[in-house]
Amino acid sequence: MKLRNLLPLLFLCVQPLNAQDTSQTFLSLKPTGVENFLLSHPKYDGRGTIIFVLDTGVDMGIDGLKNTSEGKTKVIDVRDFTGQGDVKIYDARLDEATLSLVNEEHGLSVKGIDKLKLKPSDGKYYIGNFDEERFKNSNSGVKDLNGNGKTDDKFIVVTFKTVQNGEEFWAAYFDTNADGSLSDEKPMRSYHEKFDTFQIQAADKLPYFTFAFNIFPEAKTISVFYDDGAHGTHCSGIASGYGIGREKHFNGVAPGSNIVGLKIGQNTMSGGATVTESMKRAYLFADSVSRVWKEPCIINMSFGIGSVIEGSADMELFLQDLLRKNPYLYICTSNGNNGPGISSSGLPASSKYVFSSGAVLTKEVGRDVYGASLSEDIVLHFSARGGEVSKPDVVSPGACVSTVPNWKESDRMWGTSMASPYTAGVMSLLLSAVSHEYPGLKIPSQVLFRAVRNGAVHMAGYNALDEGAGYINVENAYSVLEKMIKNKDYEDTEDFNVTAYVPSMPTDRAPNLYFRDGNIIKDGDTFRYNISRVKAGEGKRFYSIFNLESSSQWLIPVQKKIYFRNGQGTYVSVRFDKSQMKEPGIYTGRISAFADGRKDVSEFSMLATVIIPYEFSSQNRYTQSFEKESLEPGRHKRYFLNIPAGTGNVTIKISSDGKNYAQAVYRLFDPDGVNIYSSQLLNSELKDAEFTSNHENLKPGVYELVVHGNYMAKKASVYNLKIECSGVNSIAREIVLDTKDRNISVMNSFSQVKQYELTGRLLGYEKDFKAEFNGVDRYVYPFVIRKNESSKDFDFSISKEDFNKFTDFSVIIYDESGKALIKDGLNYQNGEISVANTFGEKDSTKLLLTLVPAFANKAGYAVVSIKELTKISSPVEFPVQYGESSRIELYPNVEKKLKCSFAPPAYYYPSDAKPYGKVYFRSLETDKVELELPFLFK
Repeated sequence: MKLRNLLPLLFLCVQPLNAQDTSQTFLSLKPTGVENFLLSHPKYDGRGTIIFVLDTGVDMGIDGLKNTSEGKTKVIDVRDFTGQGDVKIYDARLDEATLSLVNEEHGLSVKGIDKLKLKPSDGKYYIGNFDEERFKNSNSGVKDLNGNGKTDDKFIVVTFKTVQNGEEFWAAYFDTNADGSLSDEKPMRSYHEKFDTFQIQAADKLPYFTFAFNIFPEAKTISVFYDDGAHGTHCSGIASGYGIGREKHFNGVAPGSNIVGLKIGQNTMSGGATVTESMKRAYLFADSVSRVWKEPCIINMSFGIGSVIEGSADMELFLQDLLRKNPYLYICTSNGNNGPGISSSGLPASSKYVFSSGAVLTKEVGRDVYGASLSEDIVLHFSARGGEVSKPDVVSPGACVSTVPNWKESDRMWGTSMASPYTAGVMSLLLSAVSHEYPGLKIPSQVLFRAVRNGAVHMAGYNALDEGAGYINVENAYSVLEKMIKNKDYEDTEDFNVTAYVPSMPTDRAPNLYFRDGNIIKDGDTFRYNISRVKAGEGKRFYSIFNLESSSQWLIPVQKKIYFRNGQGTYVSVRFDKSQMKEPGIYTGRISAFADGRKDVSEFSMLATVIIPYEFSSQNRYTQSFEKESLEPGRHKRYFLNIPAGTGNVTIKISSDGKNYAQAVYRLFDPDGVNIYSSQLLNSELKDAEFTSNHENLKPGVYELVVHGNYMAKKASVYNLKIECSGVNSIAREIVLDTKDRNISVMNSFSQVKQYELTGRLLGYEKDFKAEFNGVDRYVYPFVIRKNESSKDFDFSISKEDFNKFTDFSVIIYDESGKALIKDGLNYQNGEISVANTFGEKDSTKLLLTLVPAFANKAGYAVVSIKELTKISSPVEFPVQYGESSRIELYPNVEKKLKCSFAPPAYYYPSDAKPYGKVYFRSLETDKVELELPFLFK
């Protein structure tokens, strides 16, 4: 064979490898069609669009966020709505003798004023101090900005009004090297005016932050913008990065787009939590500028907390009103990281007016970033799922490498926080394409959202609660959008409100049919979706017919067609074919509505979810067992458990069968969809590959147990699972003992016989109190932890109605110096925080419990119930007896009295607290504690 004939063959052999090598694998663009879309339309790369990133900040000095694909400045405006970077400025006078600018009242002075290039046009100077101490509790961990070994440096800032080349503006000088002189500093303006930035050089290190100013002379404040949370910078790179890490071909989804960084997260609190109205003010700012700027404005907000009354939180109602008034804001949000249990979508992601994303781990990122050997893309375990609401809207890649500030060690993150900016980038591409192909055409947000949903691709093995409409795909979405444009769907757009009966909701209503216990449904039962036009009250003529299609044979719409006339609403009646729902599990179906004569785009849809749970009764000895269950890496199985009334304890045991490979975990979710327990990893390669957990005093209802195959597993996991309910419990709801009566009455409510060994311990003391917020957003509770106390636990409980008022709820424990020892937050209305006694031999240590709720609107009224549990270092053992024995045999429905023999506690407890302890029931069958009964002593 001649060489000239061999070369083409060699080229054909290596071409697929070369093609694969050119694809990004640290931030996947290929699986969603983005790579091909940009190859086909290189100018539709987001140019002409603006992505607002509402987050912890954005570091505009990092490679990848400096320029767009056209070489223009990437970040065009920044604002801080948290107050974290605020510097108060004061009148200053010029000391002619020292040529220093001074303010004696606040002890501020700086030299070099005579060397400044610019001078005040009115002779007035203002001075402030960007003190290093403000970084004491920063989530960045940076405390010494310039690396000089001190953490109390003063970085003086001076500002004044000036005139240059006929233009009047405010300028500021910042003492970046903290040498007490401005002679070597440059003048800067508010960032949006000239994109001025500065850095503070740290010794032998890259500068930690890129800073920028916003000067507000009327408020006598300079706002210093920076990202000491990293989250916002990472999200910005996903959505819009260009040349990440100086790699020419390492980009975000829409490298041609611009960024506006809006800081809503205060990075001295856990996770960079929002503060009162910071989220709302950022949205109002984006709304105001979007009405002025001609470019399409996309918002990404990878923030949120658990939703407790889906779709009705204050922030969701605010966004509903905002987006009805401005349909040209395209808001993308993360769906939340509280999965994989259903009914776990977050707030404000549950709003129908925003577009929420679940998170996918692509196999390329899994391989090259995490070292996983996945054969497919998977929905990540933490990705929140829908239920009462049709969320997420789609799933998008939610794990990748992206841009981070220099102080951040790792540039890989995962979460629905990463999926949302990916979706925002896709919307930027679509709007960029529209601006080029259809100049001047404005696409309402709900039209764009429908296009993206209709273009999504189903992921095998997942249902609509896992994936929403499916896996995002920009090529498909653009094809759908072009059809909608040709059909002029953007003109006089319609949107619809859907409500249905949901017995588990406080109002009995939600956007979807959702039955947590499908056993209540009988053959022949009919249920109804009520549907109305959002614009029904506008008084315009309207008539439209829609055809209905169901995705599932068990979900049967009674009607085949529905219609709307003017302001008249309609309804869809459905029934369930229970003959197809005999096996326990989850049944999710969708009814889609198509405009008469069209089948290419669904106008709206209605979900129905019915759960058939596993039951516990005397027939199965209150036990459910599953043998040789199998899970592929990253996949999950759901077990819905109807925990009966009278249950005192639920024991869950997962184990390897001793023969097959297993790497799996399980998570337990309560009837509201809240994760109440996560197990350790079951690993068949370790000795005694099993794990058991006990769950006491569970309220009756349908719980969800999700077993999840480790995404790093080498192959499928095989496991055994056993769930057992015990009916042993205290007859009294709350056990309170005193000097006269130290007996506890217990009963076995189930048809089973239980045998136990009894013991008891005094563990510490308990105090209950309330924190009331009335027009304020901070509550401080001083407390003391003493030498003989091992820890303090604080349990919090808030009503669902009050929790709906917040966008975050920060909980922090400070020492006397103001250093944050522990930072946390409430993701749902119940939560806790603990502090261990790590203070050595000190007799006592004074600490501060601080609660900082972030009200969506101005600080309002809310009440938090708090239980303070103090544990002593040396618990006091005492005997517990039934009769004369420490053993007891409990037959069904027979009351037994247990005698607790202990002296009044000798350890310290305050007068407004009560000692507490527990009685332990150790099973004679398993030799493990199955039940712990807490009690108080007065």
